[in-house]
Amino acid sequence: AAASSKRALASSLNSSMSDSIADEAIGQACTLLTAALHCRRQSAELKKCLAASGSAGCAHAQQAFATCSHEHASEVISSLVSVASTHCKAEVAAFAACKRGGSRACEEEDLAALRCASLQVLRSATSALRLRALLSQSALESESYPR
Repeated sequence: AAASSKRALASSLNSSMSDSIADEAIGQACTLLTAALHCRRQSAELKKCLAASGSAGCAHAQQAFATCSHEHASEVISSLVSVASTHCKAEVAAFAACKRGGSRACEEEDLAALRCASLQVLRSATSALRLRALLSQSALESESYPR
């Protein structure tokens, strides 16, 4: 029984860790999309400040980037939805099926699609041109992602 309990705990911890890593991927993808597409100037100013003086003297640049990020949050999520529609068909289909069922919020399915899209964005981040191509292709080919 103790071994079974340890396996269950390990499974639970692994699941929590993979959820945490996946949620971190969503955050990293959102930051990347924000910096690359919507808040380039603020991102460049923040990087320049951090390189010159460290985080202590960069409160203004950090606030400017945070403000810009908040202003463009819906566009960043739309970009992830577009990537999911093109590159995460199984996850989007699971979300759509859940929504058709109508009895619950479908948060798990929604997050699975966003996680998948985030991983696609992060994989494409090795090249800004590949990221732009991914987003352009997704925008052109995307099916509508049910809301």
